[in-house]
Amino acid sequence: MEQDRLEAFMTLITSASRSITKLKSKGMASYGLGSTHTACVRVLYNAPNGLTRTQLSNKCELDKAQISRIVGELEEKGFVSESPGASSYKKRILLTNHGKRIAEDINRLVLDINTLVSGEIPDEDIETFYRVFGIICKNLKAKEDYFSEKPANADPHTN
Repeated sequence: MEQDRLEAFMTLITSASRSITKLKSKGMASYGLGSTHTACVRVLYNAPNGLTRTQLSNKCELDKAQISRIVGELEEKGFVSESPGASSYKKRILLTNHGKRIAEDINRLVLDINTLVSGEIPDEDIETFYRVFGIICKNLKAKEDYFSEKPANADPHTN
């Protein structure tokens, strides 16, 4: 039963992630943005004083090399600029006025997608889903090092 539940969970998460990525990509195609660009723009929109590359990497859960590439691409499109600073990881990345307009479009698209997929699901069910899903994510994060901490023959039901 537990194994079947894990498989179902992983399949659902993968399916949802793929669908979200496709929806974001299609919605952002006219701006030449992919789903990771979209995530970065949205995070920066909610940080009016900008973020360093490290902060952006942490908030988007992307590695620093990927963030550097994305920031460079967003700069080329005129969506972001960097504040003056010593090293590229200390500079703050800020949305330009053009980037803010794009972020507003993205936020409208995300709201439309949320409305479309939530449909007739009652608000209390959505709140329960996010609360429970948040707990699952927190528990998964806490156990990321589980197998490196346990001997190979340890009982998985302890701890």
